[in-house]
Amino acid sequence: MILAEGHQITETKLDVRVQTGSAELVEQIAGEWRRLCDESGDEEVFYRPEWAQAYLQAFDSQASVTIITAWEGERLRGVLPLVWRRIIGSGLPITRLTLPSNLHSLRASLTVCPGQEGEAALRLLWQATRNLPKWDVLDVTNVVDGNGLDRLSRLANADGYPTARKRTSQTLYLPIGPSSFDPKAQPPWLAETRPKFRSHLRRTRKQLEEQGTLEFKHVHTADPIALEKFYELEASGWKGAEGTAIKCDPRTRQFYDLVAQAAARDGYLSLDFLQLNGKAIAGHFGFNLQGRYFLAKAGYDESFRRQGPGQLLVNEVLSKTPQLGLHEFDFVGPATWDESRWASARRSNYRIFIFNRTWYGRLLRFLRISVREKVLAMMGRLEDESAPLELKSKPQGSDKDPRADS
Repeated sequence: MILAEGHQITETKLDVRVQTGSAELVEQIAGEWRRLCDESGDEEVFYRPEWAQAYLQAFDSQASVTIITAWEGERLRGVLPLVWRRIIGSGLPITRLTLPSNLHSLRASLTVCPGQEGEAALRLLWQATRNLPKWDVLDVTNVVDGNGLDRLSRLANADGYPTARKRTSQTLYLPIGPSSFDPKAQPPWLAETRPKFRSHLRRTRKQLEEQGTLEFKHVHTADPIALEKFYELEASGWKGAEGTAIKCDPRTRQFYDLVAQAAARDGYLSLDFLQLNGKAIAGHFGFNLQGRYFLAKAGYDESFRRQGPGQLLVNEVLSKTPQLGLHEFDFVGPATWDESRWASARRSNYRIFIFNRTWYGRLLRFLRISVREKVLAMMGRLEDESAPLELKSKPQGSDKDPRADS
């Protein structure tokens, strides 16, 4: 067990190291962390060190950071970055552990190597976490079902620590099978779509082409002009009016600039635009890592809403599947009607709580989880987490419910 910070615990050939300091700790192991992400086979871009670095630099530069790592010699086999916070919850002071992430980070987890060695690393990461001094709860949002942090929570529960797991959203994604050699067959990304939707895509594309030159533009560098073009497009609609667009907050703008620069350096940035007569009418701030396309942010010119330029841009990206080597298109955010025209497969996202095994931790679990569940049950509002969540927003290009398409 860990007796004090800097000491090590060992399982088989693995050692665990615990370091507490500033954001610079992430930079010190960033290279090994990236290699571990590549080796793990986990294609999630959001768990890579550049996302933690961007969050800390843009939003929380003075954070107290603890990095728990598992090593086999000089090979990194697991990493869990934690941020310490003092908050008030349920009227009580709480020392909270969380990951260096927020809603802009989109997803959160730890990273371990694959196989049995990865499971051993995960156990050591948990043992080191539980032995950290003076924490009350580990509380992390945007945790995908079954990822490393979700599995850590199960270890904690089996170890007698009070836990909770609350579904927060569901994400739609489109698995893309191999292309058919039959020229008469629908391409795999269109095979499950409705005939009226495909007709809508053809019709609206023709309407736009009648107005001038319609073209797809892909940018894989963190070009300031391309980034500014996307930020302006995203802010041109309701997000700008409500002040939630990227360019409305300098810290948010800095975060996305940093992420774009790192993604471009590592070859997975995908800024994609649909342009009419040289003007962008739809844009993606996306990523393509090992054949998974992540649509992190999207925007479109609402004066073209009836033509559904966002849908046309998704179609343009998917039509490049052979060149891009795509095997999945992940819409990332909470599932919407527009996305449901393309995809039906869902991933569930959770908020994970691990409470310390102390009387205070158990009290917090009772107040924050048990009492709330009882109140919701009495009001008839306790969610059935086995049921699909309702889709968000209306579809582009139509005032109809897309389920009416035949």
